[in-house]
Amino acid sequence: MAGVAKMRREAFIDLKQDNSRITNLEAIAVVAIAGLSLGLGEAFVFPLNTFLTIAQVVTSIALALLVTASWSGLVYLIGTRIFKGSTDFPGMARPIFFSVTPGFLFVLSSIAEVRQFISPIIAGWIIIINVFALKHSMGFSNQKSLVTVTVGALIMIFALGTLGLFSS
Repeated sequence: MAGVAKMRREAFIDLKQDNSRITNLEAIAVVAIAGLSLGLGEAFVFPLNTFLTIAQVVTSIALALLVTASWSGLVYLIGTRIFKGSTDFPGMARPIFFSVTPGFLFVLSSIAEVRQFISPIIAGWIIIINVFALKHSMGFSNQKSLVTVTVGALIMIFALGTLGLFSS
């Protein structure tokens, strides 16, 4: 996790090549803990009764897993179909899942004095790590991986905006 957070090339390549079940479970655990951190940060800022706090934390974990899995699938399709990247899905998904490692720090967003500064920094850090994860797992250049992340982000924003329109 530290190697991914520091954007070390070897860490991404090791994750791409490691097909063990333990590594897959660790990748899922990283995202779940990041979701837990986000949920706890929100729970500290907006205190609710115990049941609603637990529901909020569980929802944050579930959404973190769902969004990360969706994001992995989307950038895999964009990278392999449009930009002709070469990798298998698990080899690309593991580095993407581990790229959420800085999300552990989202619990710091519960501190009012730093909330406005820390959350965008953590989100930006995760996005930058995603660019490096795609670069090393698909064999892309910096530009191609940045364009892949940008196109994927635009599609996700459009899709989530469309879902938001249907829910109101």
